[in-house]
Amino acid sequence: MPKNLQLSLIIPANNAKKLNKTLAKYGSFFSSLKNFPIEIIVVLNSKDKKTLSVVKRYSKTPPFIKSIETPYITGKGGAVSLGFLQASGKIIGYTDSDGAVCASDILKLYKFLVETPQLDGVIGSRIKEKISLKRKMLINTFWLINKIVFGLSYKDTQCGIKLFRNSRAKEVARRLSNTGYAFDVNILLVCKYLNYKVFEVKVKWNEKLSANLHFVKRAFDITKELLTLKLSEISYVARNKSTKFYRTKAPEQGANVLIFSWRDVKHPQMGGSEVYIHQIAKRLAKKHKVILFTSKPGNLFSEDEIDGVKVIRKGGFLTVYVYAFFYYIFSLRKFVDIVIDVENGIPFFTPLYCRKPKILVVHHIHKKQWFKQFAFPLASIGYLLERFLMPTLYKRVNIVTVSPSTLNELRELGFDDKNIFLSFNAVSARVPVGVKKYKFPALLYVGRLKAYKRLEVAVRALKKLSKKYRGVKLYIAGAGDYEIQLLNFIKSFGSADNISMLGFVSERKKLELLKRSWVFLMPSMKEGWGITVTEAALCGTPSVGFNVPGIRDSIKNNETGFLAEDEKEFIMYADRLLSDKLLRDKMGEKSIVWAKNFSWETSKTVFEEVIRNTLIFDKGLLSERLYPWTSFLYYI
Repeated sequence: MPKNLQLSLIIPANNAKKLNKTLAKYGSFFSSLKNFPIEIIVVLNSKDKKTLSVVKRYSKTPPFIKSIETPYITGKGGAVSLGFLQASGKIIGYTDSDGAVCASDILKLYKFLVETPQLDGVIGSRIKEKISLKRKMLINTFWLINKIVFGLSYKDTQCGIKLFRNSRAKEVARRLSNTGYAFDVNILLVCKYLNYKVFEVKVKWNEKLSANLHFVKRAFDITKELLTLKLSEISYVARNKSTKFYRTKAPEQGANVLIFSWRDVKHPQMGGSEVYIHQIAKRLAKKHKVILFTSKPGNLFSEDEIDGVKVIRKGGFLTVYVYAFFYYIFSLRKFVDIVIDVENGIPFFTPLYCRKPKILVVHHIHKKQWFKQFAFPLASIGYLLERFLMPTLYKRVNIVTVSPSTLNELRELGFDDKNIFLSFNAVSARVPVGVKKYKFPALLYVGRLKAYKRLEVAVRALKKLSKKYRGVKLYIAGAGDYEIQLLNFIKSFGSADNISMLGFVSERKKLELLKRSWVFLMPSMKEGWGITVTEAALCGTPSVGFNVPGIRDSIKNNETGFLAEDEKEFIMYADRLLSDKLLRDKMGEKSIVWAKNFSWETSKTVFEEVIRNTLIFDKGLLSERLYPWTSFLYYI
């Protein structure tokens, strides 16, 4: 990053073709200026590979062009706020990806703001003689609406170039409540109530480069957004007159947190979900009072305390949901400030009986996995509850999930990106020192033994690889309800001599296995994340898995391992790693770097922000907003 960075220009990307020309023009113009430190930040969705390739191509020549990738569909306003919060320039602004405003006019606005110290911001105003009658009518319509409804006197609120001083830009970004069509108005309205002085400067504007008008098609959405913005303004004004009706909780002082979870970390069949909740809960307990309500296996007492978390165990596989309802109504309701509802196939349906603020934790959407794991009619009931009832009940509830794949699945179910926060799985294990790799080819699986894990694929892979690699072995560590079926399959397949079924192993033994093995296999049909993949990475062991939700997030394809599209590819990639030590070592090194990106403290910090955001009832115009794509910055 250049010292004394003068200008940060944010470009929300939504059109690779237009962005290509825009970056060419802006890159050429600002490169020709001597001693003018600038950064151009393109904000884009990480799935938009075409736009990302455009940015990478131009960033090689003018190094001041860079990108922020996010798994979220942020909307234009969300992209701007994300860029503002990441920017470092003394002046921060944004412009459209179509390049309709020429670079020389951007520089003109920058100089005007720098040379006028009493101003907080400057915005462009399109010269009307240069644009069509249709566009003029639209500008005049917006001017009239904004004048009457919001009292804003700006002649052109929608011009795609606005610059602010650094601190002002960040204050506005934190208070932006609209991320859609009305976000320009939202910015200027926030500036009004923060008493920022913003001036309009005329700019040339190339209408041919601009996006096509779809005002009639979007009229309903625009009207809805402006109405919501007006209600937010009314709320803010009313709050200033009287704080009587605006209640907030101060999470800094600690809150009473109730967690409903299917199982806890001491349950015999606990897995990655239970580890995740335990790691988060014990860290929250350092500040808050935390109660975990969960099911009771026969070998555990009904009350416990684990790492500062009070545990209440009642009910079994299904009855825990019934017990949760009665215990909440008759015992826990008065204690609670906020409820964390953990979905494991189905949630606890707390919106039906709990009026307290809630957070839903979702590891992954099970879909067809229901029919792989359960028989009819339980599979059909679970599928329908997850597919239809859950999205209806939790539509307006803040959600925490552990992977971009689950974010996409939740979006498909109808949940809004604005309510879905990413808090990744992490690893806190201490990697054994002095432990060397096995001298013979060793494959490893660690995890629960369940039908959906598809361990038959690993067994078939071993059978095929044993023809090429003498002494190759497959270690399977873990327990579960699929153990007998798996053992029968191994015997029938004639591979028992090359496979070691280790059962449930200690943490130290697990880490030694991960460190000593050559390749980690993850044939599962779906995961929330795949925490053992990350543990293998931390131990320097590359993985082979399928390109399925969760696994495609925990394995960086061609860097920390391989993602296969089918069983044939799965075996091919395992073979490739076994045969090439140089590749294996290189991927192992990258795996260690990748795994260190994730920490439980970071994930806990995201949770703390979501708790705070959920507990605050004041959602007026100047309230600080927490959007998932800003909390995602912790992982960038």
